[in-house]
Amino acid sequence: MPGNDDYYPGPPGSVLHDARTSAGKSVLEVAEALNLLNSYVEALENNDYSRFNSPLFARGYIKSYARYLGLDEEPLLKDCDRVCRREEDNKDHTPTRPQGIAKAPGNAPLISALLMSLFLWCIAIWVLGGKPAPELSVNILAERFAPLSVIKVEPSLGEVLLGSDGDGLSVEAPTSQHSGAAQAAELKFEFVEAVWIELRDFHNDIVVSGVQEKGEKLRFDVQGPVTISLAYWPAVISEYNGQKIELKSLVNSNAVRVQVGEL
Repeated sequence: MPGNDDYYPGPPGSVLHDARTSAGKSVLEVAEALNLLNSYVEALENNDYSRFNSPLFARGYIKSYARYLGLDEEPLLKDCDRVCRREEDNKDHTPTRPQGIAKAPGNAPLISALLMSLFLWCIAIWVLGGKPAPELSVNILAERFAPLSVIKVEPSLGEVLLGSDGDGLSVEAPTSQHSGAAQAAELKFEFVEAVWIELRDFHNDIVVSGVQEKGEKLRFDVQGPVTISLAYWPAVISEYNGQKIELKSLVNSNAVRVQVGEL
C-alpha cells in the first residue's frame, strides 16, 4: 500500500480507473462495495463532479474509493481539490453575454390600444349585461266574444266568436289597427287544452284561426304588433319574441282579445 508521501500522476479519476482495472474489478463490483450507483463510480473516474450536489460529496466518495483499492487518499483528494478549483475559476472567467434591454416592437402602442379597447368592451358587456330586451306591450281590446258559457256549449267555437252584438257572426273588414312601423315578431303558442285562437298580423291579416288541440304547439314569424283572440286564454302559453305574454293581471274574463307588441 503506498505511503502518505506517494504521488499519483494524473487526475484522481484516471488513478482510480487504472487501479480498479489492475485489481480486476468491474464498475458494478465497486458500486456494490461502496453502496453507490454505477453512474457515480463512472463519474468519479471521469472527474465529472457535476453529478454530485457538492464537491464535498465527490471528496467523500474518492476517499472511500481509494481506501477500497488500497490507495493513499491524500494525493487523490488534493488533485480533486485542484480540479474543483480549476472548474470554479473557469466559471468565474467565462464572459457573460450582456442582457440588452428588449425593445418593444414598433406596433406595440397599437397592440396595447387594441388590448385596452377589448378589455373595456368586455367590462361594458359584463356591467351592462348586453342590450336590454325591449319591453312588451299588452293592450286589452274591446271584447268581441259571445259569453263564455255559450262558447263552451257550442260544437264549433269559431261560429260564436267575433260577433259584433253577441247574437250573430259578424266579421269586420280587415283594416290595420296599429300605428307606427311594423316590427319583426316571433309568436309561439302551446295549448294545454283544446282552445279556439285567432292571430292577426300588423296588417290585420289572419295568420291562423280555429280550434287547436291539446298538446299542440304553433310558431309563426309575422309582422307585429299582432292581435290575438283566445276563447280560453288560461289554457294557452304564449310568447312574443321570447317574452311570455302575461294576461292574468290584466283581464277578468277567460275569453280575451289583446294587441301585443314591443315598445
